Amino acid sequence: MEDRYEIRGKLGQGGLGAVYRAYDRALKRDVAVKRIVSGDDDEHREEATKQMEKETGALAALQHPNIVTIYDVGSDEDGPFVVMELLTGQTVDEIVEKAPLTWPDFRELVLQIQEALIAAQDLGLVHRDLKPSNIMVNWLPSGRFQAKVVDFGLAKFSPKTSAESAEQTDAIFGSIFYMAPELFERGPIDSRTDMYAIGCVYYFALTGHSPFQGETGPQVMAAHLEHRVIPLAQVRPDIPRWACDWVMWHINRYPHERPENSRETLKSFIQLDVPPTQAITQPLQPPVNPRAPVTVRPRTGMTPPPARPAPLPTPLPMQQTVKTHTAPQPLAPPDGAPPSLHAPPITAPITKSLVEEMGVRAPDIPVPQPESVHPQGTQVPTAQRPAVGGGRVFAPQSTYQVAQKKKKPSEAKRNMLAALGGVVLLVVIYYLVTYFSK
Repeated sequence: MEDRYEIRGKLGQGGLGAVYRAYDRALKRDVAVKRIVSGDDDEHREEATKQMEKETGALAALQHPNIVTIYDVGSDEDGPFVVMELLTGQTVDEIVEKAPLTWPDFRELVLQIQEALIAAQDLGLVHRDLKPSNIMVNWLPSGRFQAKVVDFGLAKFSPKTSAESAEQTDAIFGSIFYMAPELFERGPIDSRTDMYAIGCVYYFALTGHSPFQGETGPQVMAAHLEHRVIPLAQVRPDIPRWACDWVMWHINRYPHERPENSRETLKSFIQLDVPPTQAITQPLQPPVNPRAPVTVRPRTGMTPPPARPAPLPTPLPMQQTVKTHTAPQPLAPPDGAPPSLHAPPITAPITKSLVEEMGVRAPDIPVPQPESVHPQGTQVPTAQRPAVGGGRVFAPQSTYQVAQKKKKPSEAKRNMLAALGGVVLLVVIYYLVTYFSK
């Protein structure tokens, strides 16, 4: 591994291995390398190695935008390792530590995570360690966030028969706050185990705490086994009631009471997620043998029944109090995140000085000017306008002469024209007299 990957720092430590930041010399990019931590317990090391091999085989065939991408796998004298994409951003627990999610952000998170789990379950994968710290959130240039499921270090292929119990050692893997009761009872494990865990994650994202509480491990385990949980609707009454029930559906005590898989839950979520203004009742069905409409006329002397009073409008729901430690806040990029392409619009009028300060030079569009009357001989310069890009250009000047007004002819000219006309008339008369005398 050292020939290709240069380890540049440790990113974190998990139950089975450590994650390092590394540099891929061949492809010249930063990557994350997860490998087994050496220890004195050979039995634990062997179990961890098996789990890593299962992760490798599972994720090699899994490509999804909401699941961490695997680049390379291998093994050396220090044990097996997996090379994966290096994620930047925050985990769900880091985000919720500041404030629970709002309904719009939670809705977007659900849609993305359910898609990721569907892709894994289609390959027969069970994550077994879904928790807030295993969901990373980063921000895209569009301003939206992208969630990715990480750390499939505990993933394994589910048994072909549901009655077959999963092979487990005495060590309990996973976070105790998000573990399904069957994991404590060494029972069968399938996709419904992940449904329980992701339901606990959704509960945490909306409330800021896991649904099953306890100060010690045995107390938390007892809360799971005895199903001691406060309904989500009591903690977040501002969330649609159907969404609260949808989350609680995931964390039912027994597997047969939960959804079968993420495909079923996503379909249910989409069907229920209808804005109130778009909610419609079931359309009326036409009769089997429709007939032509018949006009019903009241008989003579019958008094029409009084009109029914209009139903009273449904009152708006009363403002509910959110029972969380901090008020829900919109999910926003942390400091240092790439800027969004969707900058807030400028509401102030754009003046030339403001445009120049922004470094933008808009092309000038010439505006036609109305015709004007100028005195005789006045030079009319071409309008000076800024060129494209904000510079100035002066066109050569052009001139025109306004036509002078015609003067009336003088008295001498009139007399001369009259005499000339008389001469012409005499010539014509002489010509006619001579012609007819012959």
